[in-house]
Amino acid sequence: MTVDARQRRVIIVLATALVCLWGARFGQNLADDSWTHLTQMCFWAGTQIFFYLVVPFVVVRLSGGNRRDLGWRISGTAEHARTYLVLFAIGAPFVIAASWFAEFQSRYPLFDVVPGQSGVWGDLSVWWAFYALQFVAVETFFRGFLVLGLADVLGSTAVLVATVPYLMIHFVKPPLEAAASIVGGIVMGTLALRSRSIWWGVALHVAIAALMDVMSLGHKGFLW
Repeated sequence: MTVDARQRRVIIVLATALVCLWGARFGQNLADDSWTHLTQMCFWAGTQIFFYLVVPFVVVRLSGGNRRDLGWRISGTAEHARTYLVLFAIGAPFVIAASWFAEFQSRYPLFDVVPGQSGVWGDLSVWWAFYALQFVAVETFFRGFLVLGLADVLGSTAVLVATVPYLMIHFVKPPLEAAASIVGGIVMGTLALRSRSIWWGVALHVAIAALMDVMSLGHKGFLW
C-alpha cells in the first residue's frame, strides 16, 4: 500500500467515523413517545446497528476492501480464546459486586422491566436479539473499522484513537462504568489488533452484558 493510499484510507475511515458517530447519536432522538418501550429500544439498537455496522461495511466494500478489514476473521483465532476467558473471569466478580448497588439496578437491564409486568420474557427475548447484534456493530466499528482501519498508518496508536470516542459513548453510563470503558477500549483494541478479529471481543461483550442483565433481573425478583 503506497503512502498516498494509506493516507486516503485514514481520511475515509475518520470521515466515515464522524458520520457514524453523529448518526448513531442523532438516531436515538427520533423515537416517537407513542411507541411501546420495546419498539423504542429496538429502534435505538437499530440505529447503532445501521451506523456502526452497515455503514462501515458499505464504505469498506466501496473502497475496495473486504470483511477482514472489519475484523470479521474467524480462522486462526482459536488461540486467543484463553485470553478472553481470563478477561471474563476478571470482570465477572466486579459485575456481580456492582449489581448490589442501587445505581446498577436502576440502570440494568437497559430494557426496563417491573415485577408483575405481563409478557416480559417475550419482550426480553426480542430485545436481547437486537442487543446482541448491537454488540456486533459496536465491536465492528470501534475495534474493526477504526483500530484495524487506522493501524497501517498509526500502528498501535490506533487503539488510543478508537478509545476516545468509545469512552464518549459511555458518558451516559455510571461513572465507574465509563472509566472502565477506557481500560476495556485499550485492552479490546489491542487484542483485536493482534488477532485481526473482533469475534472473541463480541463474545466477551455479550457475556458481560448477559451477566449484568441476569444479576439485575435476579435482584428485581425475576429469577430468584
